[in-house]
Amino acid sequence: MRQYSVILAALVLTVGCMAEASPTSSSVAVEPTPPADCVNPPPDIATLSDQADPVACYGDAPLTVDAYLTGSGVVEWMVVIEPAWLGNPTAGSLYLVGETRKVGAPFLLVAVDPASGVSFDEHFDSNVRISGHYDDPAAQTCQETGRAFGETPGPAVEAIELCRRTFVVTDVLPLEP
Repeated sequence: MRQYSVILAALVLTVGCMAEASPTSSSVAVEPTPPADCVNPPPDIATLSDQADPVACYGDAPLTVDAYLTGSGVVEWMVVIEPAWLGNPTAGSLYLVGETRKVGAPFLLVAVDPASGVSFDEHFDSNVRISGHYDDPAAQTCQETGRAFGETPGPAVEAIELCRRTFVVTDVLPLEP
């Protein structure tokens, strides 16, 4: 019986010490609770485009969805962010497969890191399987360099947060018809 008491006391002492550990301590890992609307993995573009905070939901985890890829057309940004490929993405738009002709169909503007070697050229206006992630490491370098109408650029933290919420494509494959 004494042996069990010593083991129990050691267990209580260990748990008590872990509860008092600082947030930077390596012995305690606190996982943030994802938002209630987080669907992981996301089944489609509609789920991704509806996400209020995709970084809180997915972090920088690799994600793969099927989509219809189009060019993004002309986008007039009211805020200019560098690097432009991440802060003002114009690489393309992803639509829900089969929903491209509907008014108000869910879509997602996406970015492609120019150094990645990923190209959309042969995939525009077709169904594709897209892989990518949010919270790209380059987001930490984002900064606002200008605004429409000569307004003063906002704080760097806002530009970084916007860039963290941009979906960065890492792979694109055609879907079989």
